[in-house]
Amino acid sequence: MNRKERRARDRQIKKSKKKKTDVDQKLGLFDLLPSECMICSAEFDKKNKQQVMTWNVVVREKERIVRVYCPTCWNKAQKIISEITERQSENSD
Repeated sequence: MNRKERRARDRQIKKSKKKKTDVDQKLGLFDLLPSECMICSAEFDKKNKQQVMTWNVVVREKERIVRVYCPTCWNKAQKIISEITERQSENSD
């Protein structure tokens, strides 16, 4: 095995180790997943596939905070944010 092949192998090993640590960190945060919506306190079931696919999860890795929002609350928040940005753009013109 020549030097070029050894370096390529070492790079692959380094990449695979990094991917494993990223997955481990994300799985560690799964335990912090709350069981209800942060706004309306609607119950969130981790085992319900439809809820997992439709609810929104916000993760702040530095603070190790995980928040869950139901689709209704998420849509309301997005609507409010878009209205605020529209007002700001109108005021700046």
